[in-house]
Amino acid sequence: MSLVTDLLAGIAEFFADVFVFRRQREKRGHARRDIADDAMAVAHFDVITLLWIALVCVGLMFLLIFGLGVPVGWGIGIGLVVAAVWGYRKYAQMLREP
Repeated sequence: MSLVTDLLAGIAEFFADVFVFRRQREKRGHARRDIADDAMAVAHFDVITLLWIALVCVGLMFLLIFGLGVPVGWGIGIGLVVAAVWGYRKYAQMLREP
């Protein structure tokens, strides 16, 4: 039963993400697009972009901790900050697209 609940929660979260994305684009003055285009943009961001950011930042953490001898807390912190800034910039770039 938990699997079904998690699946429904994920679907609801995706619809909420698409709704928020559409509202943010409208407030920035962009023309309305088809909901399928916005859903594809959000899905691409959620799957491809965030996966790529996560893999690169985990690699950075490993490099800092194991390669350069940075303390574990600092290595994880730096990796998380890089991921947050990079993710925010990519989301802002996605909002600016026509």
